[in-house]
Amino acid sequence: MMPGPACALLWIALLGPPLPAGPPVAEPLPEPRPGPVIDLVQALEMADARNLGLEAARTEILSARAGFKRAWSALLPTAAGEMDYVHNDHEDAARLSSSDPENPQRIVVRRQDSLSGSLSVTLPLVEARSWYGISMGDKGVTLAELGVEGARQAVLMAVAQAYFTALTSEALIEVQRSGWDSATRHLEVARIRFRSGTGSRLDLIRAETELVSIREQMISALAAHEAARDSLATLIGFEKAGGELPLPAPLPELREPAERGKALEDRALEQREDLRLARVGLSLADEQLGQSWMSFLPSLYASWQLSYLITEPASLGSVDRSRWFIGLTLSVPIYDHTRYADLDEKRAALHRARLELEDAERQMRLELRQARRDYRLSLEQVACANRKVSLCRETLQLAESAYVHGTGSSLDVTDARRSLRDAEIDLHRRRLETQLALLALLRKAGTDLSTLGEEPR
Repeated sequence: MMPGPACALLWIALLGPPLPAGPPVAEPLPEPRPGPVIDLVQALEMADARNLGLEAARTEILSARAGFKRAWSALLPTAAGEMDYVHNDHEDAARLSSSDPENPQRIVVRRQDSLSGSLSVTLPLVEARSWYGISMGDKGVTLAELGVEGARQAVLMAVAQAYFTALTSEALIEVQRSGWDSATRHLEVARIRFRSGTGSRLDLIRAETELVSIREQMISALAAHEAARDSLATLIGFEKAGGELPLPAPLPELREPAERGKALEDRALEQREDLRLARVGLSLADEQLGQSWMSFLPSLYASWQLSYLITEPASLGSVDRSRWFIGLTLSVPIYDHTRYADLDEKRAALHRARLELEDAERQMRLELRQARRDYRLSLEQVACANRKVSLCRETLQLAESAYVHGTGSSLDVTDARRSLRDAEIDLHRRRLETQLALLALLRKAGTDLSTLGEEPR
């Protein structure tokens, strides 16, 4: 009688190699839904052009520009026209004695109906507060633009994160598919050994159970992949007939910034929107204090007015229907204690802006150091995960070889396969964490994320 291992090998030789596809006891694995492939550059460009939240944020710039126009209008002349109509209950008239007593002279003092119009023009000649208002309005536009740019970078960061998450979920699907193929081959060997009498029914059930477990994990991986693609589509405003979702194209891994230490801090100081926003806010607080000081200066206005009586003038009065005049108005502030309270308030705001800027710069340096530490740690974890995958893969090869030759158990193969699958899943998750940590480092350094797919930094 032939020994057990030799008999199993004979059965394998007679029946041919293991089946390459799914086992006959289970349906094929589900596949991801197809969709158009887009790269990171396309995704970032689409988000920049189509993201509704970003479009809503950009309206703040329009509002700020309107405020700048309003500040300019304080130095421009204003013109106004008026039309007055008066209807009295009766006409006022007087009778004067004359040489003819039967025909006394009648004089109209006020007519029953009167219609007149006027045109006035006012020009500020000296208005110091408005001078500062123009500069403050311009800085308001700059603040709005920096705020929108910060919102834009946040959207682009979310797009990049969703993009890398979708890529990782796709890689996890491949891990499950690879595990499925390996478990399928194991099931075929278990079936051959069971038919030849060298294997147990328990080994066969264990192999089939492993396939069911992989199918369950595959369904979860597909759901995560679908959710990541859906999130990406929403962020970039992707709309396609049939409800198709975009598929991210693989891209080379990003590289960390070339600058180190002080050079990286200087780059962040120059490029980060929050720090530029704080500096503009400090300048704005300084000008607000200057504007408060201007309230102690006098104001001078020039005015011109033209009036015209459209109806017939009354008998008593001038026969000229038109009048015009030019006037100057000088307003001198003598005492208003609220101005001193306003000065104190603006001084406090300026001091607070200085402290907030200094705190933001210190926080930036801390964030840069922490982001670099997180990235370095994630690289070390990826290296450990890579090593673990290599060891688990070798363990599985040894366990499968021992099982085929009858010197190992089915349980050893199942445990080794699960360990390999878990290690591969952990490796892909570590790689995702590395990419997200690098994105955070690039953002903390002030990198414009719209350039990510064009030229890795």
